[in-house]
Amino acid sequence: MSVGDEAIAKLAIQKLKNEAPMHLRVRLDTEYLREFLSCERNYFLVTLIGEQPVGFILVYRLMRVDRDQDVMLFYEIVVDVKNRNHGVGKLLIKELKNICREEKIMKMWVLTNRSNLAAVGLYKETGGIEDESGDEVSFTYLPDYE
Repeated sequence: MSVGDEAIAKLAIQKLKNEAPMHLRVRLDTEYLREFLSCERNYFLVTLIGEQPVGFILVYRLMRVDRDQDVMLFYEIVVDVKNRNHGVGKLLIKELKNICREEKIMKMWVLTNRSNLAAVGLYKETGGIEDESGDEVSFTYLPDYE
């Protein structure tokens, strides 16, 4: 998606990310989405059936300090419950892999929980290589708001 697709982006987020509390969506306005979509390092791909979004993938392109080759942080994929197991997620990942190949991205990675069997299965089916050591750990830092 790019500038001009703000309405589709907004519809996709509202329809597919309904678990986010409303107070976390305060910046979901057209101007903010235009700014987000205009950043060449943000990738937001949406799959539509007709005019309705049924899935999206959000990815951030990151620069490396040690080489002139970027990496992709595959941050999130969401598919509408009614359209799961119909290839929507696979299609989104395939398109993302094509972008990585065309733009000579060094690698792309995604984090998930081992207990998220659907995600683990999807990532394996689409060529993701699991950390065999089981040593990868994820930590979250939240700002200390007072």
